[in-house]
Amino acid sequence: MTLRLHEYVEKESFNHPYTFVAAQTGLDEKTVRDIFNARAELLGRWHRFETPRILGIDELYLNKRYRCILTNIEERTLLDLLATRRQDVVTNYLMKLKDRQKVEIVSMDMWNPYRAAVKAVLPQARIVVDKFHVVRMANDALERVRKGLRKELKPSQSRTLKGDRKILLKRAHEVSDRERLIMETWTGAFPQLLAAYEHKERFYGIWDATTRLQAEAALDEWIATIPKGQKEVWSDLVRAVGNWREETMTYFETDMPVTNAYTESINRLAKDKNSEGRGYSFEVMRARMLYTTKHKKKAPTAKVSPFYKKTIGYGLPDFAEELNYGVDLSTI
Repeated sequence: MTLRLHEYVEKESFNHPYTFVAAQTGLDEKTVRDIFNARAELLGRWHRFETPRILGIDELYLNKRYRCILTNIEERTLLDLLATRRQDVVTNYLMKLKDRQKVEIVSMDMWNPYRAAVKAVLPQARIVVDKFHVVRMANDALERVRKGLRKELKPSQSRTLKGDRKILLKRAHEVSDRERLIMETWTGAFPQLLAAYEHKERFYGIWDATTRLQAEAALDEWIATIPKGQKEVWSDLVRAVGNWREETMTYFETDMPVTNAYTESINRLAKDKNSEGRGYSFEVMRARMLYTTKHKKKAPTAKVSPFYKKTIGYGLPDFAEELNYGVDLSTI
C-alpha cells in the first residue's frame, strides 16, 4: 500500500473499530489490526512512564468485563489499563515495572488478587485500602434496610421512599433544611431506618480520626454498637474490615491522604471515548486512552554538568529528557 494509505489507517484505527476502517479502505480487517498493533507497540516503547511512589490499583468495567487500572496517585495520572484483573496478569505487569523498589504505598480496593500480587512483587510497599470502597459498603447496608421497609408501605409511599434514597445516602452535614425535614419524616416513622442512618454516619466518622490509635478505637466501638436486629445487614462490612483491617488502618499512617477517588475521571474518560462509537475492542480503547490524551511531563530535577559531553539529538544530554508521568487527568 502507499505510505499515505498506511498513515491514514494508523490514524483512523485509533478512532474507529477495525471493521469500520477496513470497510472504508477496502483492506482486510486483519491488515488494519496489524497496522494498529504495530503503531500501538511503537507508542508503548516511546511513552515510558515513571514508576510512582504511590501506586493506585483499581478496576474499570469496560466492554462487559472488569479491567485493571494502574495510576500514579501523587501525580494524578493514568499509567496503564490491563485487559483483566486476574492475579497473574497484575503480577506480571508489576514485575516489569522499572525501578519497582521505588513504590512505597499501594492503594487498592478489597480485591484479594491485587493484595497477593503486590505482596509477592512489591514486598517493601505498604497497602492501603481505598476508603471510598469501604464507606460505600456502609451505604449498601443502609440501602438494604431502606428496601426492607418498602415492603411495609403502600405503593405511593414506596415510590416516595425510593425517590428520597439519595437524601439518606448523604452525609448529615451535606443535607439541606428541606432534605432534613424529609429525612426526619421517614426516620421518625421507622426507628430502624434512623438507627441504620446514624450507624452509617458513625462509620464515616471513623475517617475523621487523626491517628491510627483513634481510628482503631472508633472501629471497635462501631462494631460493638451495631443496632439491635441489624447484625446481618452490617455483616458484609464487618467481615470486610476484619479481613482487611491492617490495610484499612494503614490509611491513618501515610504522609498524605491516599485514595483512588480521582480515578472516577478515568471511568468518565473511558465512557466518553466509548460513546463516540460502538464496537471498540479493549486494545483500541486502551491505546486511545494512553496515547491520544495529553501526558503530564516534567523536566528532570537533576542539574546537568556543563562538562558532560555525551549528547544525543540536538546536543542535549541523554539523561535530560522530560520525565513522563502518564496520562494527565487534570485536563480531562
